[in-house]
Amino acid sequence: IQAAKKLLAQGGMEALSTRKLAEEAGLSVHTLYALVGSKEEILDAVMEDNHNRVLSDILQINEEHPIEQIFAIVDSTYSIIAEDSAAQKPLMRVLMTLYYEGNLNPRPWWLLAQEKGWMESAVAEAIRRKLLRPDFPASVIADMLMKIYLANLRDYLFDQASLDAFHDTTIAEFWVCLMGLATDELRPVYLKRAKAATKALR
Repeated sequence: IQAAKKLLAQGGMEALSTRKLAEEAGLSVHTLYALVGSKEEILDAVMEDNHNRVLSDILQINEEHPIEQIFAIVDSTYSIIAEDSAAQKPLMRVLMTLYYEGNLNPRPWWLLAQEKGWMESAVAEAIRRKLLRPDFPASVIADMLMKIYLANLRDYLFDQASLDAFHDTTIAEFWVCLMGLATDELRPVYLKRAKAATKALR
């Protein structure tokens, strides 16, 4: 995985040949295939490594704070890219392209579905704790938030926005959505957070 990230950083997807990856990892091509498999499976492994990092970041947040969990996927994605943007950006760009073309293979699809599942669980817990109104099913709210997240991530990956803009815009738009769903008691609090996050974009 680390060798794949290094090659991605050096030359993008074009540099990630099986032969080069085997050399970088200090393995024979035969051993590489035996351990990992095809180039697509190597990309899956890198994606799963990122996925596990996001899971780790979410699990560090107490389940009694579901609103913080909702934002964790944005903060974790931002951190992963910021630490190694040269490798992460080309990888995520390819995966995003395949996603919107409908050609993403099952493994990354499953990982993305699991991330949506985490979001849905956090939203459901927020509703249960009366932090959000139960006007809409948790699945509908989670789907909306994931679409916001992916749209802003796509803008960054295809050079329509900076990494900071991806993070700050997504956070602001999340707060605006949650403000509209907040219970009467918390709406002023979420409105204040939404205004502050929106003001930071200017």
